[in-house]
Amino acid sequence: MSYGNQPGGYGPPQGGGYGSPGGYGSGGYGPPPGGHDPYGGYGYGAPPPRGNNGMAIAALVMGIAGLFACGTTSIVGAVLGHISLGQIKRSGEEGRGMAVAGLVLSYFGIACWLAVLAGLVWLGSL
Repeated sequence: MSYGNQPGGYGPPQGGGYGSPGGYGSGGYGPPPGGHDPYGGYGYGAPPPRGNNGMAIAALVMGIAGLFACGTTSIVGAVLGHISLGQIKRSGEEGRGMAVAGLVLSYFGIACWLAVLAGLVWLGSL
């Protein structure tokens, strides 16, 4: 009694298998249909990249500009920073770090320029 397609032996069936002489794809273990990529066509692929929140970028820019613009843009930066943090929490967008940095810079700019104003008022009262 013999197993396989070879007379009297136990070898692999003819015309296929892992060690087929034709190389990759000559037997029953070739690449999937639709391309040369061994993983092409399977799975869902990478998720689309999430974009940065535009208000977080604006909050960061306004916070930086507020350090040089007498704190006027810092107020806008603080408002945009808080709004963007709420949007990021709801939508799952990227940009939380930029929103926090914008808030920190905005509050720092507001505090610095209030200190300068207070110093000028104090000097004016002398």
